[in-house]
Parts: sequence; C-alpha cells; structure tokens
Amino acid sequence: MFNISKYEDLMKKLVSAGLKPTTNWNEKLTSNSLLLRHDIDFSIEFAHQLALAESRVKICSTFFFMLTSNIYNPLSAHNQKLIKSIADMGHKVSLHFDPTVYENLEYFLYEKNIFENIFNQKIDIVSIHQPGLFLNNNDITLSGTPQTYQDVFFKRMKYISDSNGRDIFPQITKYLEEPRELGLHLLIHPIWWMGIGGNPTETCNALRARILNFNTSYFRTNCLTYTE
Repeated sequence: MFNISKYEDLMKKLVSAGLKPTTNWNEKLTSNSLLLRHDIDFSIEFAHQLALAESRVKICSTFFFMLTSNIYNPLSAHNQKLIKSIADMGHKVSLHFDPTVYENLEYFLYEKNIFENIFNQKIDIVSIHQPGLFLNNNDITLSGTPQTYQDVFFKRMKYISDSNGRDIFPQITKYLEEPRELGLHLLIHPIWWMGIGGNPTETCNALRARILNFNTSYFRTNCLTYTE
C-alpha cells in the first residue's frame, strides 16, 4: 500500500497546486477549497499518526470517530488521550455515525451529546458510516447537523476516496489538470497509509495481528489465571 512519506508528499502537492485545507465545513466553498476528511474505521493509533504527519506539513483536517465501533473503543482512557491530542494539534474531531445501529436517526442526538461532553467539541459536521440510503437522498441532515454526503460536498465538489485501499493518485493527477469548480473533498482512511502491507488484504491482516497481540497482553494483565 502507501506510506506516511507518500502521504506528506501528496499533501504538499495539493497545497502547491493552490488548494487550501479547511476544517470549516460550513464556510463558503471556492475552487481552492480542500475538505480533507478521515473516517476512522479501524485504528485510533493510525489516526493519530496521520494527524502528526499533517501537522508536520502544517495542514489540518477532520477526523471522524465511531462510538459504536466493534474494533476500537474511543472512550477508553488511552484512546480519549489520542483523540484529544489530535484536536490539540488543530484538527477537527467529530462523529463517524453508523445509522444501522439504531431504529431511527433520532438516536444520533445521544451520540452527539456523549461526544461533545467527553471531548469538549462542538459537532457541526458528521460522517455517515456505510451511507446506503443516504446516497438516495443526499441532503438529509441528522437532527439539523450537516453530514458529509450532502450534495454540496458529494456532488458539487470533486469527491475522491481511497475506500478499500483504492489508488487515488491517478484521480488526483487528473483533477489537478482540469479546471476546478468547487474544490476537492478528499476522503483518506489512515490504515492504507501506514506502510504495513502491499495490498488491502495484507494491510488488514497486519492490523488484525496487532489487535490479537494487544488482546493477548490485556488478558495476561487482567486475568492472572490466563495461559496462552
């Protein structure tokens, strides 16, 4: 896959091309606007590493974290520190909301309240996990809170995503060569940029091994009768 060095080079290339990263999703967008977004599906550790890389090249982005993830717990003491550290770098932190967890979208307000109180952050933009039906009605809001698949971000802006480990470089090269209308909405998942695998399967297997090692260590620490 890719690595942090290539990611930093990519960010420098976008800025050199005149794009201006912003974390204000509600400001008036221009042809130079860059909405750089990270949906954290797998690892807060990886998100923190990417945030550090962005700080090194002096840009800020928006990180979206799940409260209902089966892979990580954003409310653990360690992960809270990492998320707060990301915010302290100047990045925006917000919710990656999974609507399939609940019977109706009103439950979003419960997650919003938890996130805002624990991380002391005002949520004014949300990313939808597995958007599904949201793509049939892009301009749905979550109890009045805008979300990243609304037409202005998903259709009017140029939208490029590295979902499933997709190579985004050809699309970005083409985008920079064409006339711009309303800037770039770029979705980056940190897992693909950690340099831990040659393809998506290898990358996921490497993370799975890390999680297994962490869980094994946790069992050893918290269960004295555990033997591997």
